[in-house]
Amino acid sequence: MANFMHFADSIPGRIIYLDGKPYRWLGGTNYLGIGEHPLFNEQLKKGIDLFPQNWGSSRKNNIQFSVWDDLEHVLAKKLGHEAAALCSSGFAAGQIALQFLLKQFPQATYSLAPHSHPAITTFLHAPWEGSRQTWIQNGIVEQVKILGTDGIRTPLAELFDFEWAKELHPDQYLLVDESHRIGVQNIQINSSATIIQTASLSKAYGIPAGIILGPKDQIEEIKKDPMWIGSSPPNLAFCFACLNAQEAYEEQREKLLEHINFFQSQLDDTSINWAVGHPSFCTDNENIIQRLEAHGFKMNQFSYPKWNDPAIARASIHATLKKADLLELSQLLHE
Repeated sequence: MANFMHFADSIPGRIIYLDGKPYRWLGGTNYLGIGEHPLFNEQLKKGIDLFPQNWGSSRKNNIQFSVWDDLEHVLAKKLGHEAAALCSSGFAAGQIALQFLLKQFPQATYSLAPHSHPAITTFLHAPWEGSRQTWIQNGIVEQVKILGTDGIRTPLAELFDFEWAKELHPDQYLLVDESHRIGVQNIQINSSATIIQTASLSKAYGIPAGIILGPKDQIEEIKKDPMWIGSSPPNLAFCFACLNAQEAYEEQREKLLEHINFFQSQLDDTSINWAVGHPSFCTDNENIIQRLEAHGFKMNQFSYPKWNDPAIARASIHATLKKADLLELSQLLHE
């Protein structure tokens, strides 16, 4: 198996240095490039001054910090939900939400969409082996109690249409991992079913945390669950920065959307796999990968989700790139 690994000395923004050579960075999931915004950095420094070490105790500890509750309120409102529960990671958020539902309905069927992220799987619940369409039809016709899916397929870029969720019944539950849409695209899903969405905040939001979003009564019950109570809370300094730099997130998101619209307008007649309105794209064309690298662009190449899967070449149009970068990149993809 080919080894694509490199070691970097710092987190890349627009540029990554590998073996002393600069490349325009197309990898990772830091879609908004929030670490490049001065307001976020200013607030992070304030957060570190206030909370210079990690607080590893339970959220039910008798010592509490309003930062967590305030950020939950802000993000729930912004993302169209009644309430939210912060977690230490997106993986923790997915597992806590899933285990909560499975305990609520121990006799219920849990049907997981094809290619779903491991965050919403268990060793007893493998993803559906057929097509996504047959998974949807089965969930509707059989009125499966709990359905699980990603909001967008990754690392391959494939948008999912959630119009079918309108056909679900009020007593059904839809669990959606939104780690790659949150902060980038609208994640609201219209349905009579109960919608619970989980996500990593370490991608677009750039902080080491995860979140569970849903109806107030469900979130209140999740916050009584031993898995949430017993798990570590997210880092206070980063939560403080996120809470107090919402203006920076909006500015970076506007930049990103402009980049996406411009770049994707240049992509006709290319062989790359991309999803309208999302910053990521994929290719298995080795000539394209080598051409990009020769012209100073570096993208991800790694096996995922299993260590021995074929290496996937994935790139993202980050908010930190310049329009000239995007124009050159689109030209290289056409050659």
